[in-house]
Amino acid sequence: MTRNKQDKKEQELLTKLHKDWQQLDELGSPPIPTAQQMQEQLQLAKSAKRKAFQKELSTFVITALVLLTAFTTAMFQAPMLFIVIQVSAFVIAPIIFYILQKNKAKQEGSILS
Repeated sequence: MTRNKQDKKEQELLTKLHKDWQQLDELGSPPIPTAQQMQEQLQLAKSAKRKAFQKELSTFVITALVLLTAFTTAMFQAPMLFIVIQVSAFVIAPIIFYILQKNKAKQEGSILS
């Protein structure tokens, strides 16, 4: 009788373990998206990228127009101020470019780490 109870307990334990292993297997393997889902995700990503590009482009154009207007006004109102601004930009621009490149390299390195 005890042998029969032990066999039954072992069988229950094995069934439970088998069920638990199946649940772990299901958790470990993510569902594979269908071709249609992949296509939808691709379209969403393209749309988001296009919107971001349009936003960045419009910001650039507006900033460029404001700067062009300011410099044109400065050139006609005070030519010496325009020359000072141009020389300052000529000196400061490479420094800003260097700092931005250095920060970009740091960010790229931290992503890979």
